[in-house]
Amino acid sequence: MKINPDQVTQFLQRQQQAPSVLLLSGDEPLQILEAADTIRSYAKKQGFAERDVLHVDSGSFDWSLLEGSSSALSLFSDKKLIDLRLEIKSPGKKGSEAIRNYMKNPPEDKILLMQMGKLDRGMRNSAWVKAIEKDGVLIQVWDLSTPQTMAWIAKRLRESGLHASSDAVRVLTERIEGNLLAATQEIAKLKLLYQSNTYKEGSATTELSEEQVLSAVSDSSRYSIFDLANAVMLGDAHRVQHIHHNLQQEGLPVTLMLWTLGDLSRQLYQASFSLRNGLPMPQILSKMPRPRQKPFQIALQRMQHADWTSILPLNNRIDRLSKGQGETSIKGTDRIWAELLELALVLSGSTVLQAKAS
Repeated sequence: MKINPDQVTQFLQRQQQAPSVLLLSGDEPLQILEAADTIRSYAKKQGFAERDVLHVDSGSFDWSLLEGSSSALSLFSDKKLIDLRLEIKSPGKKGSEAIRNYMKNPPEDKILLMQMGKLDRGMRNSAWVKAIEKDGVLIQVWDLSTPQTMAWIAKRLRESGLHASSDAVRVLTERIEGNLLAATQEIAKLKLLYQSNTYKEGSATTELSEEQVLSAVSDSSRYSIFDLANAVMLGDAHRVQHIHHNLQQEGLPVTLMLWTLGDLSRQLYQASFSLRNGLPMPQILSKMPRPRQKPFQIALQRMQHADWTSILPLNNRIDRLSKGQGETSIKGTDRIWAELLELALVLSGSTVLQAKAS
């Protein structure tokens, strides 16, 4: 069975018998932590008072420990939770076999909770994962989209006795940049600062404005120049502006910013030329690192018909400005950053310059 992390509590409440094996996988730490805590709390209430924690942190892990833990008699209870934490990408051949053997005849007095990182496509199709999906419970944790994060934050605010305007929720969502752990910390801070003394559980009596959130919440985002390049390639103009602002505030050297955007401009221009002249997309993408291929493909499909005779000179103009060679009226660091933002937005497709028909 497959369930989402937000279904864990209701799922467990409906069970007449405790599930024997649960696999919790994903890269979002707060959802993993809360789902695991819910399962451990449920197990304790069901009488699984003792817990064995097994850390699989290398390929040399002794998988006989799983069998030993499952067959060992408990010293303090007749029921036990086995907390198996896979800190490697795959259990390997021996681990897969050990888990499958466990699944064939799981002990009634044990619950096996497995935690690991995100399952890739190959791992999701592996025999041991399929066995858990068939006879146990598979809980996959995914990163929340922006709308999902906003809904999650709004819900957590209400649970804390706070009601925020849509603009306030949006600001908080932008500030935490998908980091739900940071969001819980900021909500706790907002609760201390603004929650009404007359708050009663189950009612939201304190209204939060956008200005209150802006004044209280720190920007948890920490970006690199590579984050900007990725946002540009994906065409996320709003994110481009947010990262650009942060990098400027952090004092990133203008030369590094210009080099990154200039290099991306030249790569997209050369790839556009090659694509128009019949070179297949896979051959173009094969020349760059795999993690960069998909974002670059998105950018290339968007920019292949742009007016590069207008775009490329933007790089030269900013380069001259950075060297103090521009017009006196438009010199200055702020002006250079403004020009860099314009270039980034052009490359992100928000103001694409289309080539004139020949």
